[in-house]
Amino acid sequence: MAAEGNPVRAITITPLVAKSARRVDVPPPQPAPGEVTVRVVRVGICGTDFEILRGALGEAPAGEDRLVLGHESLGVVEGVVGGVSGLAAGDYVVATVRRPDGCPNCTAGESDMCLWGDFTERGIKRAHGFLTELYSEKPEFLVKVPPELADVAVLLEPLSVVEKAVEQAFLIQRRLRWEPKRALVLGAGAIGLLATALLRLRGLETFTLARSGGDSAAGRAAAALGGAYVSAVGRPLEELRQSLGRFDFILEATGSSAVASHALPALATNGVMCLVGVYSSNRVQELPVDSLYSDLVQGNKVVFGSVNAGRRYFEKGIEDLREARSRWPGVIERFISRRLPLERFEEVTARSPGDIKTVIEL
Repeated sequence: MAAEGNPVRAITITPLVAKSARRVDVPPPQPAPGEVTVRVVRVGICGTDFEILRGALGEAPAGEDRLVLGHESLGVVEGVVGGVSGLAAGDYVVATVRRPDGCPNCTAGESDMCLWGDFTERGIKRAHGFLTELYSEKPEFLVKVPPELADVAVLLEPLSVVEKAVEQAFLIQRRLRWEPKRALVLGAGAIGLLATALLRLRGLETFTLARSGGDSAAGRAAAALGGAYVSAVGRPLEELRQSLGRFDFILEATGSSAVASHALPALATNGVMCLVGVYSSNRVQELPVDSLYSDLVQGNKVVFGSVNAGRRYFEKGIEDLREARSRWPGVIERFISRRLPLERFEEVTARSPGDIKTVIEL
C-alpha cells in the first residue's frame, strides 16, 4: 500500500496533443471524509481513449495541464474514511464515469441525461481517470461487483452503454405495439459484441456486421453467442443491406458516419436505430436526404443517440453479465483479447485485426 505522500504510477496525457501519453508519478489520493480509496486492478481502453490519445478529445482538471487517462475500471476497496456504509476493504468495485453539474436531470440522478453540459467525466473531461494505482471516490459513484465476476467486470462500463441504449429503445417504443424480432449490430469491438450478447439474451435474431473475417476472434465470439456474423470485407454496404433485409433494431457502434448513413434504409417499419459511436472525422457526404427522411416519416422510424450511462445501467449489467456467462461459458472472457502491464502502455495503439478489448493490468 502506498504510504501517505508517496507517489503512485499513472498514465497521463496533455489534452488535445497527439502522442502525449507518458507514465508519470503522481501524488496519492487524499480522500475526504465519506470517500473511499480504491486500488486499481485493471483498466480497459476504448475508442474514446484512442480519440484522446490522438489529440481529438480530452480536458484536464481546472488549473492542471495534464489528464490521467482511463474511464473503464475495476478496483478493490483499500480504505474508507468516516461515514461510508455498504463498502468495505476488499470489495471489488467499478466506478461510473460522469459526475453531475447540478442541472435538473443531474439532481434527479440522471447525469447521463445532463441538460447543461457542464458535467465532468473521469479520464475524459476535467476529472482525472483511473489509469493510476490508487484513486479516491464518493461511494455513490462506485458499484460493488460480485467476486465471481471480477475477471470480466472491467467490461461493465461499455456494457452499461449498451444496457442504456437497448432499454431506451424499448422505452421509446412504448408509443406503439412493438415486438422486435431482428437486430443488426454494426461493429464487433467490445461494444458491438456486448450488444450482440444483450440482444441474444432478449431473444432477438441478431446479426453482427464488421470488417474482420468470419474466422476472426470477433466472428467466432459472435457465432458462439448464437448470432450471425457478417463480414463486410470486399462487399459494398448497399449489397450487404439488400442481402440482409430489414431490422427492427439497429445499434451503430463503428464510429463511421458513412456506415450509419448507409444503415438507415435497413430499418424496418416502426424500427429504431441507436447511435453510440464516436463520430469525429468531420466527413462530408452526399446523401439522398429527401428519400431518407420520407422513409423515416412514413415508416414511423426513430433514430436516437445515447452516450454514457448512469449507475442503474451498471447494476443491470452485473445481472446480464452473470446470465451471459451462465448461458455461454467462456465466451464473454474472450472479449478481453489483450492484457498489457502498465509499463508497456505505449503498445496499446499497436492494435492487430484480432483485438477486441485491450486492458491495462496494474
